[in-house]
Amino acid sequence: MRGHARGESPGSFPGSVLIADDHAVLRAGLKDLLRRRLKVAIVYEAERFEQVLDLVESNDVALALIDLLMPGLSGAKEIGRLRSLRPNARIVVLSGSDSREDILDALAAGVHGYIIKTQPLDQLIDRIRYVMSGEIYVPPILAERTPVIERARSELSDRQLQVLGALIEGKSNKEIAKALNVAEGTVKAHLAALFKTLGASNRAHAAALGKQIIS
Repeated sequence: MRGHARGESPGSFPGSVLIADDHAVLRAGLKDLLRRRLKVAIVYEAERFEQVLDLVESNDVALALIDLLMPGLSGAKEIGRLRSLRPNARIVVLSGSDSREDILDALAAGVHGYIIKTQPLDQLIDRIRYVMSGEIYVPPILAERTPVIERARSELSDRQLQVLGALIEGKSNKEIAKALNVAEGTVKAHLAALFKTLGASNRAHAAALGKQIIS
């Protein structure tokens, strides 16, 4: 079964958006705001995760908004499958859960944002715009519930914090090495230490947690 799309005159957003949620009222409200506030021309809808996989594989989806508890989705790890189908797409979890475990699992899966959908729709749009700008959005509540962030603030060296800052900016290992005037192998060693201290499983996960530390 496949979702559907409805187009309108091209807007400022360069690509289509997929809203994957089994609540029709939320999809309708969010779709309306995406078109009015962000000028999205094409919005796809899906009620089950199987539809999500089909739509992402078959269409040039630039942004996917995924409900963590939607039918057919057994957990955050499955969302990582979307990265292989559409590597350049921005993927955001849109969930009613503010559980630390759910947030960290989603970040570990490589999503670009975790937005708690109980907030007003206008605020949801602001968070989505932030992710669309190339940033990673993590709800502030994560910092409040993650002791590792406070520990990392005191344990990370100045050099490791510099590497973390460059990682947050999206720099590659080679670019970080050049900026800090160190060998690329040294950067890799610092990253390994950062990942261990933060409990991060990938660069996006580390960058998201790092923003809570450096902010």
